[in-house]
Amino acid sequence: MPSDRSDAVLLSEVRESVSLIEGYVAGLTVDTFHASMQVRDAVCMRLIVVGEAANRLTQETRDRMPDLNWRGMAGLRHLLAHDYGSASPSLLWSIVSANLPELVQALKQLPDD
Repeated sequence: MPSDRSDAVLLSEVRESVSLIEGYVAGLTVDTFHASMQVRDAVCMRLIVVGEAANRLTQETRDRMPDLNWRGMAGLRHLLAHDYGSASPSLLWSIVSANLPELVQALKQLPDD
């Protein structure tokens, strides 16, 4: 879905959300993450922002980072927004610990627009 916000603004939202997620989980273990509903809720909100931005980026911008699973990000946003209960703490931890670093590295390769 096209956005009235530019890709630069959307990427800024993604960068901010990723940075916030990193701060939320800094120093946590999988067990402390599972135990903290507040942290999981905060992470979910920021993953929703990432997924919404991913869905609204132009194809040209997504093509600049072809190894990222843009469809998966948008799908995760849909899951979290519409079926929050199905997002287990284990799934969220896996995304944060395995997939988020990949997104961070891809974003570092882009100039700040």
